[in-house]
Amino acid sequence: MTIFAESPWPAIALCVAIELVFGFIFVRTGRALAVVGMVLALAGTVALVVVEQIVVTETEEVEDTLHGIAEALDANDTAAVLAAFAPECTQRGRVESELGDVTVNSATVGGDLEVRINQLTIPPSATAYFTGRINAQVKRGGTLPYENYIRKFKVTFERRGPRWLIANVEDADVRSQGF
Repeated sequence: MTIFAESPWPAIALCVAIELVFGFIFVRTGRALAVVGMVLALAGTVALVVVEQIVVTETEEVEDTLHGIAEALDANDTAAVLAAFAPECTQRGRVESELGDVTVNSATVGGDLEVRINQLTIPPSATAYFTGRINAQVKRGGTLPYENYIRKFKVTFERRGPRWLIANVEDADVRSQGF
């Protein structure tokens, strides 16, 4: 049932199908009851779309966390980026060091973002797979092999209270088969 909470398109597609059926019935029979069915189907679709906008699923929470990290990178807000990492995450120190050496011009999460939630772990975990792009310039004394850093990422999150924190980050070349 989460299919209706993740995107408005399933509800809209269902509405179109129901409207077509009722429209066909109305054309064939001329009964006003078919129009009532069409109005009810439209009202149901509006309700489903409103629910989709109100309900935030765990998948959407993880996606929002990633987009928030990208926004913090855009703003060169190292503290906000580091706040997204679990304290025991081994990559936290490396990220802090590297962010101190660069000025980020832009950071984006690719449209290929896929999130998998695992409720069977304690604490619950999520894994996000996506292509990320960071455009940055080196500050004095730092080293950066490229201005554009485009990689495939596999980011593992753990739920800590109301937040999803990064527990692990892996990255691979975009040309590789990767994750």
